Amino acid sequence: MKELSQTTQHNNALTDTPASPGYRVLLPILTQNEALRLLPIAQALAELHGGSVIVLGIVEIPVEAPLSDGLLETRSYRNELHSIPEFNTPRPTVVRATVRVGHNSTEAIINAVREERINLVLLGWQEELSSPERLFGPPIDDLLRHPPCDVAVVKLQTDTNWQRILLPVRGGPHTSLACDTALALANWQDAAITVLYATDVRQPDDKIVRESLQSLRQMPRVQRWLERSIPAERAILSESTSHQAIVLGVTGRRRDPEAPVGLLAEHVLRDTNETVILVRHKLDQAEEQAQIIWQKQRDLSATVDRWFAENSFSSTEFEDLERLVALKQQQGLTISLGLPTLNEETTVGKIIQTVQATLVEQAPLLDEIVLIDSASTDRTREIAESLGIPVHIHQEILPQYGHFLGKGETLWKSLYVLKGDIIAWVDTDITNFHPRFVYGILGPLLRNPRLVYVKGFYRRPIRIGDDLIASGGGRVTELTARPLFNLFYPELSGILQPLSGEYAGRRSTLDQVPFFTGYGVETGLLIDILERHGLFGLAQVDLQERIHRNQELAPLSRMAFAIIQTVIQRLEQRHRLHVLEAVNQSMKLIKQTAEGHFQLELREIRDHERPAMTTIPEYRQQHGMPPLLTNNEIAHEQQ
Repeated sequence: MKELSQTTQHNNALTDTPASPGYRVLLPILTQNEALRLLPIAQALAELHGGSVIVLGIVEIPVEAPLSDGLLETRSYRNELHSIPEFNTPRPTVVRATVRVGHNSTEAIINAVREERINLVLLGWQEELSSPERLFGPPIDDLLRHPPCDVAVVKLQTDTNWQRILLPVRGGPHTSLACDTALALANWQDAAITVLYATDVRQPDDKIVRESLQSLRQMPRVQRWLERSIPAERAILSESTSHQAIVLGVTGRRRDPEAPVGLLAEHVLRDTNETVILVRHKLDQAEEQAQIIWQKQRDLSATVDRWFAENSFSSTEFEDLERLVALKQQQGLTISLGLPTLNEETTVGKIIQTVQATLVEQAPLLDEIVLIDSASTDRTREIAESLGIPVHIHQEILPQYGHFLGKGETLWKSLYVLKGDIIAWVDTDITNFHPRFVYGILGPLLRNPRLVYVKGFYRRPIRIGDDLIASGGGRVTELTARPLFNLFYPELSGILQPLSGEYAGRRSTLDQVPFFTGYGVETGLLIDILERHGLFGLAQVDLQERIHRNQELAPLSRMAFAIIQTVIQRLEQRHRLHVLEAVNQSMKLIKQTAEGHFQLELREIRDHERPAMTTIPEYRQQHGMPPLLTNNEIAHEQQ
């Protein structure tokens, strides 16, 4: 083992002048025996950087007394430290002792850090003073919560003959300090370093971080690189028995921001019989901000992953229709199915007949089926009426509020005519319609009262000529909607098909949010329901495969333009910005003539925003809600 230089010569070691320039390690004397045991570690850390060690004696003065009362005790303590040779050594590793006075040890240490320009404070953990309620106590708690510089806390075992040092890494802000510490100790002990990278299958693995950590393979004294696909705590504890020391960066404190360390670090300290060196790097302002952003992204990514696992269903889970009917009856709910249409004579009849036979006659899951039409010019309405389905033209619903073109307008007005506690909508251009398109989106709402809104997703083949290609549908989803959600609403990044036309929600949710009148309706609903009810109020269901009429690029371009407008409008409201001008609501479409020439066609593409249905007096009266107060009435009540 490599021994650090120690000497009994200390003829002019103790002075009041600042330490020599360079890297400085501060070793506070909490107990003299512990400080003597930690001194070789402090020297090893200083020697790695060609620096020095300052041993700090602390004189504590009662809070009610002036610090000047510590004059005689400080003088006596200085003389005592003069007589301890280990605390006063010349080069190669300079050790210098000093004394600070304070009302508590934390105050004295912080003053010394500032005045001596300390890089690292080294502290020993007295395990026998720990309790289930308190891991460290002062001053360690204070210094780990709000470090004045880098901090290392050591649980030092009796045996300091180390051959192997374990270095767990995950790419956090303390990794560099942990690597330096492990290397310094390995140099001192002539030991080998094992780098451990643990991947918890319950947490997302950052491939960029993993790749960046590969450089540690080239670090001096690294002899082994281990990867374990188990939680970090289990990985560390399982490997600890074959190592004599563990160097660990402090872990996150998300459950208790005031805790000095996270649960992982606490368990490693308490549950291992080996020496543990816990390090915390003091972040500068830029590092602190970067760490906050990184942690938020990591937390959000883990949250979305958990949501995806817990709130993604398969329609096969809800094939027991009798069970769904029983759940509906137990909860005293009614369910309405709204069918929005515009010239769907080729498909609407089969859809209605399938739903009637399966979800009304065979299993009374639906209490009503209503067709809401947008002034079709074909036989859509006649077909529905011949099958006994109530038909409404959306332009004639609440006519006093005017009307707009678009599916969103149809859905908003359908809230007024549909009666159910749960409302489901399905598109009516589906050529391979199956009852699962309805019961699949209703099942999660009936099974889990916490859910308020359910979207369908599926495989979407695309027809090219006479051929049906297995994938390729949903082009606007993949090229516009999902990229925008990943950028600005990452909570929704797990929604596979945010623009799907099959979804269901509770009336108490749907009538509280505004509706965009056109292509932006699905995007707006997702954003507004997310912000009102949170991610875990949403769910999605695999409806298997959906075959429908694929659109040409020109209408898809208009759809994408409207969706982008919707997202920007919501961002404007959230951040109180103003981005969209009137000119942004028109789009120049590219058209090709029969002669092969290109033309620009200016088209206004703008989704209007209908208010929450609960703000409409006729709707409130219909559902027994009290009238809304005017501003004058609100002001009068407040007086």
